[in-house]
Amino acid sequence: MRLLIPILLLMCMRMALADHASVSFETGSAGAIMTNSATTLEQGQSVAGINLQFLELDDISDSQLEAAGTRDEDLHSVDDLYQLAISFTHGITDNWLAGISLPYIKRGNVREAHNDMGVGEVELAGDSAGLADIRVFTQYRIFARERTNLALLGGLKIPSGEDEERELEGGIFETEQQPGSGSWDPFVGLAYDQAFNGFGLSSHVLYTFANEGAQGTDLGDFLSYNVAAVFRIFSPEGPHEHHRHAHGFNVLDYVDMVLELNGDWRQRVSIDSINDENTGGHILYLSPGIRAGIGHRWSVFTSVGIPVARDLNGIQSEPAYRLVGGVSTRF
Repeated sequence: MRLLIPILLLMCMRMALADHASVSFETGSAGAIMTNSATTLEQGQSVAGINLQFLELDDISDSQLEAAGTRDEDLHSVDDLYQLAISFTHGITDNWLAGISLPYIKRGNVREAHNDMGVGEVELAGDSAGLADIRVFTQYRIFARERTNLALLGGLKIPSGEDEERELEGGIFETEQQPGSGSWDPFVGLAYDQAFNGFGLSSHVLYTFANEGAQGTDLGDFLSYNVAAVFRIFSPEGPHEHHRHAHGFNVLDYVDMVLELNGDWRQRVSIDSINDENTGGHILYLSPGIRAGIGHRWSVFTSVGIPVARDLNGIQSEPAYRLVGGVSTRF
């Protein structure tokens, strides 16, 4: 049983470093949360959704920022990140869907290394918040059997977001901390699903080609890879009268437990063709979660991401944990 739930948070990118939100766009199936499904919507069906992601980060100490400032090295610390995304997805045919996502991003308590006449200092830049870049995406299912699906993924991040947010003292945040990047970034990938009795596997790989944007900044190409195991722990097959609404339909359509591995890898950021050594690298999350279908139209889900492998370049604000939650409706 399916309740359609596409929500684009894209990630398709984490937009630069460890202090950027992970992303996924979903393709309308019950089950995995951060891993894109290979299934598609039926022709003419649509889904609208909202997704919230919170990333708690280990901040960089004042002493490290001061030392970086003395070396005149670019280094910043972020306490946390919020990303709210609203999305709309439509089934063009039974095997082809397209969608759009509009995110809002807030980075809390940005602190930066600063050099004042050879002396390292900590500069309090404040919060950076605003509308992020719109993402448009499409998915085409190229293989479908009873329990197997394979789909091509693709899309484009459009430089529509805020890229001139200002710090407390009036200077412009670097592009790495801006809600929008100012660049046109295409992405392509593959998604694969395999279903079993009461159990399913999903996986996808997605590569983003980053281009130069605001302030001469290239945020670096990005690769995400994801694998999810989905276990159906409730399905209203047979008599479940205590779950039925007075009008006779099932209030609770299904409950899925999800366990995912979500990997993010990104190249270093370059500014005017000079690499920032404190950017880029690899993070792997272990993400248990739960998803429920309600009333044949609604779906709710939540997930907790726990970093189990981190190989970041230089010094960065490393993720401590990630929380994801969302709701969508089909019409």
